[in-house]
Amino acid sequence: MIKTKIKICVLEKKRGNFSIHEKFAHNEEIIDTTHQEVQHHIDALKEAGYDVIKLKWSNNIITDLKKMSVDLVFNVSSIVETAILDELVIPYVGSDVIGCAVATDKALVKNLWLKNNLPTSPFVLAKSLKNCEIFKINKPFDYPLFIKPSQGRGSSGIDRNSIIFSYDELIEQVEKRLTSINQPVIIEKFLDGREITCGVIGNGDRIRALPLLEIIHEGKNKFLTFDKKEIDDDTFQCPAKLSPKQTQELQKLAISAAKIATIRDYGRVDMILTKTGVFLLEINSFAGLMCTPLEKPHSYMGFMAKAQNKKSSEFLDEIVKEALIRIDHYQDEEL
Repeated sequence: MIKTKIKICVLEKKRGNFSIHEKFAHNEEIIDTTHQEVQHHIDALKEAGYDVIKLKWSNNIITDLKKMSVDLVFNVSSIVETAILDELVIPYVGSDVIGCAVATDKALVKNLWLKNNLPTSPFVLAKSLKNCEIFKINKPFDYPLFIKPSQGRGSSGIDRNSIIFSYDELIEQVEKRLTSINQPVIIEKFLDGREITCGVIGNGDRIRALPLLEIIHEGKNKFLTFDKKEIDDDTFQCPAKLSPKQTQELQKLAISAAKIATIRDYGRVDMILTKTGVFLLEINSFAGLMCTPLEKPHSYMGFMAKAQNKKSSEFLDEIVKEALIRIDHYQDEEL
């Protein structure tokens, strides 16, 4: 088959959400599951018929990349990686520097959505404690509030204290994040509702939505924290139990949100369905792709693939094909 000629390099680099939360949690032991994810991708791509090699991130990464002869790089998980690969003119799966920067900057992407009349919660960006004073003088929206790092990933920097009920709590928790993570903090209206996420695959007119997944929270925290992801005690309903009309509307919204954020090849859009409507929360250009619902670590897009009765090899093959079509490696009919 044609695809057996394709040589793919799978990068292994510690994901940013682990590094960010290590700073926030200080002495807590953060379990890094990067290796399991990389091995999953290698096994799946080999099963799909590709020639696969692994490259571990190091101080010699540029030299190592220059020595390689591959058609495509897979598992890019940071803006740094995209910038290096672009500079070396090495094709890769996933969003480019611009798409990754937009998706990573929660304030930027929310402003883009608002300018394009897509629904998202109002927010204030706190670069210092002075930016919090508006909630003492003339608050732009009522409590409870919700805070998170402006460039956090995988719920890093989010804990049970992220929901805020008073000005004193706001100052304490914003200061904690400013000093530990060294990122501006998003302060937004807390939205109570059903948390829905939607994967998207493809580019341009080929972009399509995967089945919607609902995260049904167990315990007191009705929102995702880093610890809750580690404990993994929530229930995942995929496809989400929504009417056909609701499903279509949310999938259409996810596609619009991804296009505005200039996401490439694949990504995931997080939303919340409240009594007053649906609101966009954030977008992930480095969404997990593990299709292992009975094992940890879980991947929301993996659950969506399973809902379509796809194996890991079929799911990753589908994403790789979209990247190859985008870079004109092959025409669609050849794949």
